[in-house]
Amino acid sequence: MSSSAKIYSVEAANAKNVAAHRAVPLSTRQILAASVTLSVFSFLYLVFAQRHAVLFYIMTGLIAVYILFVYASGIGAVLYMVAREYPEDEFDSKSSSSSREMEESKF
Repeated sequence: MSSSAKIYSVEAANAKNVAAHRAVPLSTRQILAASVTLSVFSFLYLVFAQRHAVLFYIMTGLIAVYILFVYASGIGAVLYMVAREYPEDEFDSKSSSSSREMEESKF
């Protein structure tokens, strides 16, 4: 059984991208700082803001502003990816031309 289709490995497809993959693009120090900040904020919110109305409104407002920021950032990222012009990858153009040739050779 001879086939003109080429088999591509994952390593060949990702040859351009040699960066190490992490779950998030943050350093360990940044993750630790975010965790400590959230812990301190939660402690203040639970202990002090429940007894003082002004502090409660300020901290609840900060939470609302943060949620709006995350939501707006997500929408902005999606709009950026939709509007951005992506260069044509030579791997994609080779595979699409070879698949087109295979389709034509069937007839």
